[in-house]
Amino acid sequence: MIEIHLSHQEIQDLNEAIDDPSHSEKTKIKLLVIRMRHEGAKTGFISKCLNLHGNTVTNYLNEFKTGKLPATLEDRYYKPTSSLDPFINCLKCSFRASPVADAKQAVERIEILTGIRLSESQSRRFMKSLGLKLRKTAPIPGKCDPQLQFDFYTREMLPRLEEARLGERKVLFVDAAHFVLGAFLGLIWCFERIFLKTSPGRQRYNILGAIDSHNQEFTSIRTTDNINALTIIDLLDKVNEKYPRIPISMVMDNARYQHCNAVKEHAAKLDIELLFLPPYSPNLNLIERVWKLTKKKCLTNKYHRDFIGFRTAIDSCLDSFEDKLKPELKSLLALNFQFFANHKS
Repeated sequence: MIEIHLSHQEIQDLNEAIDDPSHSEKTKIKLLVIRMRHEGAKTGFISKCLNLHGNTVTNYLNEFKTGKLPATLEDRYYKPTSSLDPFINCLKCSFRASPVADAKQAVERIEILTGIRLSESQSRRFMKSLGLKLRKTAPIPGKCDPQLQFDFYTREMLPRLEEARLGERKVLFVDAAHFVLGAFLGLIWCFERIFLKTSPGRQRYNILGAIDSHNQEFTSIRTTDNINALTIIDLLDKVNEKYPRIPISMVMDNARYQHCNAVKEHAAKLDIELLFLPPYSPNLNLIERVWKLTKKKCLTNKYHRDFIGFRTAIDSCLDSFEDKLKPELKSLLALNFQFFANHKS
């Protein structure tokens, strides 16, 4: 058996090395092997405790016996290097400023900047090593003003959301959704391509909804008629009845029927504050996520024979926000808002 007897100074140095975060886990296991042998542990016990092969324990002990602590701490493992390493920062800046659509474009870009030509599979691995991922681009309204959105969020929304968190105010996000009877196509895992029947007609089921920012309570007006100022007034009355004796703020967009004088006057009469979002700001309206969830749960890749079945499916989904879908809705409506700092002009 290989004997290890450490001096007081060696024990102190070994303990410091174990606590040093710069050392790898493998190096720390080596140090533990040495310390356990110093305490009298046998090879079989050490290998069992640290889940190592007996020969590995012996090699670690011989390494320390020969070269002491510096030999144990020396990193002798092979680390392959890439010919692109000197160009890493340049390539990162290039891909950040102008992303590529596929590996073929990446090959050409890398060759132009470095003179080194990779295969397409190599270029994919290299892009992944930089932290790049193949992501689908997302649309934003061409006329949105990111700075105006951010200013509105910090000056208007945040203070009221904080009051809502403390239970001193209700903040509701309001908008209408117009569900048209037809096929809602989406991705699906399948063995072969699925063909979905399309329902006849162009009937619409219109929902004017308001979602509470913190307890996710959903209030709605559902109709086959058009959404107009009178519908908004009906929703104001419904919200006022649901949340008496507490200040209410309703965040909504600038649709003409929401912004008209009749709506403003009725809101003032009920002492309800109307907060109108900056133009082209669906990303700041939580209820957009509600409509997305509704389509996902009851419309996407689903066939409804007639309008009655179509409407019943939507109603059933909206009603389940209070029980079955409550956990998913709560997770979806986290108060994290997307801002478009990385949009492409």
